[in-house]
Amino acid sequence: MKTSHVGSFPLEFTMENVRRIAVDLREIGLDVPPYPQLRNFVDIYMEPLVRRNLVSVKGGEYHATTLSTDVDFFFDDNIVEAKFFSGYAKTLGFKWLRAPVTGPFTLSSKIRLREGEGLEATGVSDVVFVKLMAKYVNSVLKYMEKLGYNYLFIDEPILGVLVGSKRLLFNWSEKDVEEVLETVFTNIGGLHGIHVCGRISRKLFNMLAESPSLQILNFEFHDSPENINVIDPGKLSSANKLLAPGVASSKNPLVEDLNEVRRLLQTLIEKTKGRVDLVSADCGFGGLATKSGSRLEAYEIALKKLYVIKKAVSEIDNPP
Repeated sequence: MKTSHVGSFPLEFTMENVRRIAVDLREIGLDVPPYPQLRNFVDIYMEPLVRRNLVSVKGGEYHATTLSTDVDFFFDDNIVEAKFFSGYAKTLGFKWLRAPVTGPFTLSSKIRLREGEGLEATGVSDVVFVKLMAKYVNSVLKYMEKLGYNYLFIDEPILGVLVGSKRLLFNWSEKDVEEVLETVFTNIGGLHGIHVCGRISRKLFNMLAESPSLQILNFEFHDSPENINVIDPGKLSSANKLLAPGVASSKNPLVEDLNEVRRLLQTLIEKTKGRVDLVSADCGFGGLATKSGSRLEAYEIALKKLYVIKKAVSEIDNPP
């Protein structure tokens, strides 16, 4: 089993901190590091659209400047930390690199299309708009692949809201969701994954497990242990999917006991009949905070959590 991380860390955004994180992850022995997200995971991918005047910022919110389906929402920019990390990580000997890219559903949910309250006023309520954003995310993934990232992930926290236990919001259909995923990963090499934090419904698990566009499903299990109940090992096996489980809290600053993490991981290995890889914490550590408010203290706790995860995986893979 390989170890990984979802993306963010609680340090200030500087290139020196990006370099520092790369060195620290190498020292821990993390197998598949992401480029460290030290900026907001939505802003990173929205700012290129703002620069192209496809999206504007008003009152701290993003607004679509055009709803024309003729507009090409493609990525033609540079993500400096992703570019730097890919080159520097290779000099440290990393073989695998993870690109955490905010997905079209979540990006759309942050773009207002009309006046009103709630998600219904945003792009996620409009299937056509999300499909436009899917083309944009596809172009971001192509950029990441060119940089050398070979685990291409989309982060979609909003999917846990959009897909309930019985129905989908805003007249979305399962077919529409799959068409979006297919567009996102069209002509993208490497391994394809999706991260959804929080509680997930059985319906969402089944939809993602059955998607031919994905190979790896990344969910949280430490702070949302009820997610264990929606895992269907038969679907993972028949669709040749791997589960990438979060086994430590990304919010609680208490470092988990090694035995606790190992037990949870062992439970998931047994539940999935061994279809587990890319073991991580539940989510990114961007929101991890301590009473002191020190970013450095929170970062050191994040590293300790990753060390515990790495040790738990090593002990299971290499029993005495």
